[in-house]
Amino acid sequence: MSFKDTKITWFMYFPYECTAVEEYLEQMAEKGWLLKSIKGAFFKFKKIEPQKIKYSVDVLNKVSVFDHKDSDVALEYREYCKTAGWNYVCQAGKVQIFYTKDDKETISIHTDEEEKFKSVFKASLNNVGMQLFLIFMLIFNLYILLFMGSADFALASNLAIASTVMMLSIIIISSIRVVSFCIWVIKAKGQLKVNKFMPYNNYKQLRRKNILVKAYTLIILLVLVRFFVFDKHNSISGNISLLIILCIPAVIMVCVQGFINKKRYSKKTNMIINVGSIIVSVYLVLMFIGSTVIWSITDMRHNKVPVEKVSLTLEDFGCKGNDKEIPYTKFDKSVLAKRINYIHGEGNNELFYTILQSQYPWVIKFHEKRLVSRLNKYGNDLKLLDTGLPKNIKVYSNNKKRSYVLVSDNKVADITKAFSNVSEEEFLNKIYEKLLK
Repeated sequence: MSFKDTKITWFMYFPYECTAVEEYLEQMAEKGWLLKSIKGAFFKFKKIEPQKIKYSVDVLNKVSVFDHKDSDVALEYREYCKTAGWNYVCQAGKVQIFYTKDDKETISIHTDEEEKFKSVFKASLNNVGMQLFLIFMLIFNLYILLFMGSADFALASNLAIASTVMMLSIIIISSIRVVSFCIWVIKAKGQLKVNKFMPYNNYKQLRRKNILVKAYTLIILLVLVRFFVFDKHNSISGNISLLIILCIPAVIMVCVQGFINKKRYSKKTNMIINVGSIIVSVYLVLMFIGSTVIWSITDMRHNKVPVEKVSLTLEDFGCKGNDKEIPYTKFDKSVLAKRINYIHGEGNNELFYTILQSQYPWVIKFHEKRLVSRLNKYGNDLKLLDTGLPKNIKVYSNNKKRSYVLVSDNKVADITKAFSNVSEEEFLNKIYEKLLK
């Protein structure tokens, strides 16, 4: 993004890739752009005359993540570097950035490679730890979404599919970063043992990695926008609520960090402020999730199916529900599958089912396995039955003959009944004719 005298770029890096950042900044200076500040992965430059500038991207591990950007330790270190001929530019976490226009008169900030390795390694551990925490949290979320919860929701909701793709993408990208760091540590230790310089990724390597990450991120964002904004089968208000939920922690943390940087509180006070902001973020997220769930429950009309268009109803079995109770019907559709829910009746006179339909065999097999496994965990003890239905129809049921799962080539039917006025053969034939045929 370029303006008249300002340029903003997106450039992701780890502390152990500091020399690659130096190369990048020096190339930008030769193009007429001098670094002004860094916020996260966003680099802000100001327009200058193209010239050769020497940068030093230095890792100061003594700086705590709970310090403000102008802590006493950082100020003392900058004064030392200024004496050595370096001009301070900005701070990004534990990274201090300096530059000089006359590198012949300056003294190198770091001369001991082993000390530099220890500093970079310790500073990188914070980032790697956050990446590992993010990986495990997302894996846990995916496990809940795909294996603990109802798989038909995850398969028939574009929003759930988009969330799954996004989480998988972050897991892959974060895993690559962690593996790259581990490889660097092994190489660096090996080189230092033979008294050689510590190896770093160069700018070309880091640039290729950033291009891939940017392209992948852009694709994911386009997919999310497609599902969030143009999904006709999901509530726009619900999508907007989810976007707000996703943005709350980021907005709060940015505001808190800005507040901390403007004040000169102690490290302990800053820690209390950060922990408090996390608690507030969790509270607001839970509050918004609760309100979103309540809204979705009270606003079910947006994707209801007219009862007359439902293939199978309680009346098809000679039963009649409560006249005061309207059958609940709901329709969901995604790029992978579509789903219909039906619930009617009460007590010993009720029928409810969920039909998942998909043109992809792997979707049907996945949902079949997850559904049977989930129901068995709840004590249903489903087993395959030998029925008079066509051979491509699989039927699962329990001894109570209350819960049934029927599977065809492109549909999975999860059915629960409470009436006993029809035989099992008549019941299964009706299901097959109305829902699976």
